[in-house]
Amino acid sequence: MKKKFRSVAALSLVMAISVGLAACSSTKDEPTKSNGSGGTASNTASVTPSGQVKKGKVSVMVYDRGLIPASEGTYDNNRWTKWIQENAPFEEVKFIVVPRTEAPQKMNMLFAAGEGPDVVANYEDMTPFISKGQALEITDDLLAKMPNYKKTLDKYPALQKLTTVNGKRYTIGTVSPVSPNHAAIIRADWLEKLNLPMPKTPEDLLAVAKAFTEKDPDGNGKNDTYGLTLNADSQRVLSHMFGFGNPEKYAVVDGKLTFVWDRIQDWLKFTKQIVDAKVVDPDFLLDKGDKALTDFTNGKIGIFLTGKFSQLNSPTFANFKKANPTAKLDTFDLPATKYGNFEGYINGGPSVVGFINAATKDPDAAARYINWLNDPKVSDYLVNGPDGVYKKRDAEGTVVAVDPAKNKIEYDYATDYSIIRTFDFNLGSGISPLANEYYNSYLKSSDPVLQEFGDLYYKMAQVANKPGAIDPRKWQQTLPALASDTLLKKTNGTKAVDDFLLKSLAQPNVTAEKAVADAKELWKKAGGEDVDAFYNDYYQKNKDKMLSPEDFEKLKMAPELLPSAKKNSKIK
Repeated sequence: MKKKFRSVAALSLVMAISVGLAACSSTKDEPTKSNGSGGTASNTASVTPSGQVKKGKVSVMVYDRGLIPASEGTYDNNRWTKWIQENAPFEEVKFIVVPRTEAPQKMNMLFAAGEGPDVVANYEDMTPFISKGQALEITDDLLAKMPNYKKTLDKYPALQKLTTVNGKRYTIGTVSPVSPNHAAIIRADWLEKLNLPMPKTPEDLLAVAKAFTEKDPDGNGKNDTYGLTLNADSQRVLSHMFGFGNPEKYAVVDGKLTFVWDRIQDWLKFTKQIVDAKVVDPDFLLDKGDKALTDFTNGKIGIFLTGKFSQLNSPTFANFKKANPTAKLDTFDLPATKYGNFEGYINGGPSVVGFINAATKDPDAAARYINWLNDPKVSDYLVNGPDGVYKKRDAEGTVVAVDPAKNKIEYDYATDYSIIRTFDFNLGSGISPLANEYYNSYLKSSDPVLQEFGDLYYKMAQVANKPGAIDPRKWQQTLPALASDTLLKKTNGTKAVDDFLLKSLAQPNVTAEKAVADAKELWKKAGGEDVDAFYNDYYQKNKDKMLSPEDFEKLKMAPELLPSAKKNSKIK
């Protein structure tokens, strides 16, 4: 089988598992006798099944996503937390539950009250906690107590860059394959019916959206469709098209780290054209995401700019096909602009996934817990469960679900117990390094709906791994934490600018030029120019140590369909 690698780093990287759908290793049942891992269940309270003495206590954050069935218990007491309690080398592991939709607010409350967990494992922006001195510096001495994690850190220079700011480490990271998150999803059957080409330019995108709105693409004789979505997710995807992310609106221009007002203005001008053309729901400012999803599912939207199709176990595609059984979906590259070729949010590459609470009473215990999670066998178990119970590996090395109905009850809610983990399972040269990509797993399913989604996801993966296309957020993860006064200026200025620009979208009499000029004044008034100066000064002194788009290019690779997946693919 021909493999297409972009770097040596990618070779070991892609032996790993995509987030949330990791491969089962060759171990049977549960981890046994590995450095820091657990084993089979035991009634001995003071010793782990692998013979390690249980020592100390540790508290750990876990998200509440509202997915756990009542029969399974609660997010701090269920089959997975019990396995951790039995197998981790601690007297007690206490789980601090944080609602996913209110995570930053809840975390701030916990830390302000002195009740923050010892180990914070999450996907939130951690720089505010670093700025406030709430994240513990991971010194070389403390890192030495995490040998499993240190192996990953030593293997990937990009991860070293990501977790080191001003020469100090405050965060825990991981590395995973590059995969799609936010994407542009389009009704291909509507394109065919109206004899329209796939949009390749911003002008094409607007023209197709206008046709989807005005030319009755669903053929019901009613004026009841919209060209595309413009909820918060969609606004972010469109901002990427113009080369800036959220919340950071910086880019390197002429050797300087610059707040990109010109890109913001062009994004605003284009987005206002979309609004003025009446090709979006006029109530888009009130939509937090649910209405756009509902309208798309009900066949009323032609272009869905979203992250809904990249989520593990998301019912989005199945629900759409149930409501629109003959519809066909496709995806496309974000149109290029004068600022370059960009893409929506991507998953993978180096990512920050946690930190240690600076107020923890036992830093060594926190370090030991992180090290235990990074044991490959522990990571594998927490991602997949006992061998063959929820997932199994086929002859090509692809992980497939054993019983989806069983998984929905016992397994699907448990992904966040392994946010901190290692991806390097050393699966062996006989297994394709791309075996565990979602598209191969879906295409191998006996369910024709999942097979169809496999083709769509395969195309999404091609977009995410396209050479030269940049996610403008990713490299900015190495911007430094700000001092409290500068952070306050940034927080207040960013909110003022974002609120003002969003409001201006619904004001046809306000030009993009006028809106951006006024937004600049709000930024200046809040002290934003001090933030700009600080960031650029840091960049000039540390640019060789900061993440760059090239760091992500090295981790991309061309998606590949395995033979048995290709048999079910409709892509020719």
